Amino acid sequence: MTSDTGSVTRWLQRLQAGESGAAQAIWDRFYQRVVRFAELQMKRNADRAVDGEDIAQSAFRAVYHAVMNGRYPDMDNRQELWQLLIVSIRNRVRRHFRDIHTQKRMVNEKGLLVMQDRLNPIEISGPVAQAELADLLAMLLRVLDQEDPTGELRQIALLQLEEYSASAIARKLKRRKSYILQRVRMIRILWQESALL
Repeated sequence: MTSDTGSVTRWLQRLQAGESGAAQAIWDRFYQRVVRFAELQMKRNADRAVDGEDIAQSAFRAVYHAVMNGRYPDMDNRQELWQLLIVSIRNRVRRHFRDIHTQKRMVNEKGLLVMQDRLNPIEISGPVAQAELADLLAMLLRVLDQEDPTGELRQIALLQLEEYSASAIARKLKRRKSYILQRVRMIRILWQESALL
């Protein structure tokens, strides 16, 4: 066994034991390869708001949490880890392509959600729907707060929901527009992941 293989095995054992610092070592070792693979999978991506690096980060985060939570207790080498990362990346790419190709939805002036090819609209303006939407928003904001205790992701998400542009948010928060766009991508990924739980 090479020292390289041995180090990945040791990091996996530490990660399975709940030592989160091992994740950084694994990320450092696999980062370039994981991103390259994700970018190859995303080469026909029409939505430039999400790129291969976003997919790679999301996949790594999911694998990291799964290993830490004991979902893969028998995984003990770099090949098994790489296979799990490949599956996770491919699933995220498929989901991304599915999401960008789903039917567009519109809300009309009466607060009805209308599918473009549907005759029966769904009511979203009544008190029950308003309460459900408020609960959903609260849950999504909690996801952001868990990821970012500073509250910056929450603030960006709320400004986006108020239809502020990325440029306006950048000015308001005294950040670069590219930084805000990265945060918006992260918010989207975190919310998509939370929908899968």
